[in-house]
Amino acid sequence: FLGERGFAGKWLLYEPSIRVPLIIFDPRRHSPSPPVLSPMILNLDIAPTLLNLAGLATPFGYQGKSFLPLLRGQTYDRRREFLLEHLYDHPRIPASEGVRTEDFKYIRYPQIDGAEELYYHRQDPFEERNLAEKANYQRELLKMRQLCDKQINETSKTAPWRV
Repeated sequence: FLGERGFAGKWLLYEPSIRVPLIIFDPRRHSPSPPVLSPMILNLDIAPTLLNLAGLATPFGYQGKSFLPLLRGQTYDRRREFLLEHLYDHPRIPASEGVRTEDFKYIRYPQIDGAEELYYHRQDPFEERNLAEKANYQRELLKMRQLCDKQINETSKTAPWRV
C-alpha cells in the first residue's frame, strides 16, 4: 500500500498490497513496442523461469512455475488461481489467508471467527464491496472457501513451515 485505505506496506491481501509490476528486458530482442502481458505471475515463478533460461530444470519442491514459454511467445498454461497468505505473527495485523482467481478474491482471518471477504474483480476492481454476506454470492463463497482449503493442503505438502 502507498496510502490506499490508509495503509502502508505489503501486509494485507488487497490488490494494492499483492500486485507488483514485473518488467523483463532482454537486450537481444529489438522490439519498438514490447508486449504488455497480464497473466497472473507470482514472485515464486521467477526462480524457475531463470533456471529454465539457463537450461536447467526446476527442482522438485519449487512451488513456482516457469513462465519462459510466455516470454518466448509459446503456448503457456496460465495460472488460474493462487494462494495468498500473511502468517507473520504481528501484534496489530491479523494473520490472513485467501485465494485469488482471475475473477474473484477470497480472504479470511483464521484468528477471527467468521471474518471473511469476497470480491468480484470484474465489477469491483478496487475491492470496495465485500460480497461475503450477500445471499446471491453464497455459492461462490463456498467454492472459494473450498479452493482456499485445497490450495493450503497442496502447499503444505511442499512447505514444511506451514504445518
